[in-house]
Amino acid sequence: MPDKRETAKEEEVFEFDCPECGVHVVGEADKCPSCGTEFVIEEVPMLDCPSCGGSVPIESSVCPECGSALVDEGEDQLRQEFPLLVAGVKPMLMISNDFDVNVAEGRRLIDKAIRAGKQRDLATAVKMVKEAHSSIKGALESRMDHDQRHLERLAEVTAKSGNDPGEINEAIASAQKLRSEGDTEGALQAGAKGRKAAERLSGKYLEAHDMTESLSKLVEVCDRFYLDVREARRMLREAQDAGEHGDWSMMGILARKGREQLLKGLPEATKAEMRKAKNQLLDAKAEGKDVRTLVKVLKDAGVAMSRERHDQALLHLSDFKIELKRL
Repeated sequence: MPDKRETAKEEEVFEFDCPECGVHVVGEADKCPSCGTEFVIEEVPMLDCPSCGGSVPIESSVCPECGSALVDEGEDQLRQEFPLLVAGVKPMLMISNDFDVNVAEGRRLIDKAIRAGKQRDLATAVKMVKEAHSSIKGALESRMDHDQRHLERLAEVTAKSGNDPGEINEAIASAQKLRSEGDTEGALQAGAKGRKAAERLSGKYLEAHDMTESLSKLVEVCDRFYLDVREARRMLREAQDAGEHGDWSMMGILARKGREQLLKGLPEATKAEMRKAKNQLLDAKAEGKDVRTLVKVLKDAGVAMSRERHDQALLHLSDFKIELKRL
């Protein structure tokens, strides 16, 4: 009899087809085992040698495979600037990942920058990575703004509950100071510290608030796929109304019920949307469009589905629809 843990592990394996060579890939691979196509951002920006087609680090002036010169005089400044720009974006991506900040647009732009770099279109590559930097920075700034507003609200709730909001206010001040010094990671860490203090001090409010926020986001994404959200939306309004009247327990109960009601129909809905997305991917590839970013998004959706995170899968499929429109 197979071990249950082994069976569960097998069920989590995601399978997809490489957009370049069509070979079937099993598991969360970062690179196609057949043709070498990257499914994630490379550690070192690469370009293709125009003479032999070999993959060469972008800072190289000569192809190590065939010895051909790779740099025209006019390209030299862009060639030096591009890897520096990519290196500047990567720490921001790591911070975004650590603090669960949505930077899908920035990642899409970096994908395009990397591909342009490989094709020696360095002007486009530099432009794309600069836009990616701006997009990711904007997402991080928005997150810090949200954290500050949320902590201020938590301090108010804590004070109304008869507890001392001193720790939360200290976290707010610390986050503001670190942010003004350009320490984004430190500011986000200070915000997280304030949130932990609020978990102890604000009673049931924080849990109820998070449940309501989660339901609101789920209703929004389900609505994009024309799913029936009427009952869940009603519960969301009632949860928000309970929160306005300070009834945190009822706020949490209603939000949880609304989320559970939506989640019941998501497995079948995400399967249907995944089938549709795969067909759209094949159509886009048949039309000669560059579908590598679509493959990455669809891969993330498939992994989420295999882990039964159907709400996350639907979010990825929503990103897929947005990216498809851009092609």
